[in-house]
Amino acid sequence: MTEKELAQRYWIFPIKVIVYVAVMAALGTAVSILTINMVHLGGAQIALDLSHLGTFMVAIPGGPIFGAITGAIVGIYPGIAFGYIWGSLGIVGLLGLPAGKAMTGFTSGIVQKTLKRPFLSTILGYVPECIFTIWLFVFIVPFMTPIPAEFVLIIALGIVAKAWIEILFMAFVMETIFLSRGIVSMLRTIFTEWDYTPLTDL
Repeated sequence: MTEKELAQRYWIFPIKVIVYVAVMAALGTAVSILTINMVHLGGAQIALDLSHLGTFMVAIPGGPIFGAITGAIVGIYPGIAFGYIWGSLGIVGLLGLPAGKAMTGFTSGIVQKTLKRPFLSTILGYVPECIFTIWLFVFIVPFMTPIPAEFVLIIALGIVAKAWIEILFMAFVMETIFLSRGIVSMLRTIFTEWDYTPLTDL
């Protein structure tokens, strides 16, 4: 019985998939630690965060489930950082950031299966997290954190504006990475059912 047949029969993930997800989650976390601690943009609650590089590297070839898992993992450090280290979101940040990032991984995986374009998968994948972030700040943050209510919406808009710049940058990065037939071929050995053809070859 092949590895794929074993996975289908016993509902387990192939080892190479688990390893790839773990490596990309670790990469996203490392990038998050580096960027959040180096670049602050207008206050403790707003900082550069490119952790979704790991999320998209899994969601695009691996689909919504693996994308959501990776997103949730890479969201742990930002949740701690904005909840207790740099910011004051507390439990809202600790739980909300992994949840939001899981949404992005899940949505990006779905969009990629439908449109098969990494750039669009990255851009559209963030939409639910963007809406969730604004909802969280408007309806939850004022009642569960010490952040003054009059500043909540300003902070939320600052966060999503900064995030869209990050997402646009990562969209170009993803489109460029997945133009490489070598990278695509390598990832097909991990995610064997990935249906994707690069527009050109790098």
